[in-house]
Order: sequence, then C-alpha cells, then structure tokens
Amino acid sequence: MSIFLLLLIVIGYLIITKPHVSVVDAHYDGRTGQVIVDKLPFLESDKISWWNESKENIMRKYNIPSGQNTPFLITIYAFGDGYKEEEEEDRRCFQNIKPPKNCIDKNIIMSITRRRDGSVNYDF
Repeated sequence: MSIFLLLLIVIGYLIITKPHVSVVDAHYDGRTGQVIVDKLPFLESDKISWWNESKENIMRKYNIPSGQNTPFLITIYAFGDGYKEEEEEDRRCFQNIKPPKNCIDKNIIMSITRRRDGSVNYDF
C-alpha cells in the first residue's frame, strides 16, 4: 500500500510541476528547424504550451524564420549526453558545427508540423 501511495505522489508531482526548459541550441538548415533542449514538461499539453510561449524567442535568437516563413517541420531533440562524433550511430549531425563533435543522438521528444492550410500538428 505504501508503494502505491508513493507512486501516486511521484506521478502527481510530475503532473503538477512544470520544469524549467533550457534551450541548449537550435539550428536551421534552410528547410527545417531543430531545437535542442535539456528536457520538456511531462504532459503533452504543457509541452505545447511551452512551445507556444517560447517559439518566437527561440526563432529570433537562433535565426529561424517565423510568421509565414516558419519551417513546415520543427523537431525538438533532447540534448542527452551532449554533442558527439558521428561514428556508426543513428545521430543528427549539424553542418554549421565543426566536426568531429557536431552530432547528437536522435532522441526526438516533440515535432511541430505546419500544414499548408496553416494548422499545426504536434507529435510526441
């Protein structure tokens, strides 16, 4: 019974608290945007709220087009263990960072897709 209560407390804590999200870096390759963060909130609704509150600042700071020119795909990656060498792993590498440590593990935690009709789709 005490394990169940402890589990409920932990789940409640994760749902109620909204962690501070730190944007580590962001990249724009001319077509898509990639945002690298330390973590995102637990709930999908909180992730969407964070994005809607933060997107303009992120796009301005990292020179990602916004408004009508916003990329059709923006991918949010977890920074994990930081930048790594490409090696034989499935990693996302960035051309604007000098090798050898210019890649991150492909740990996608959220994708934002803008459709042609202007609507937005979120994938987790």
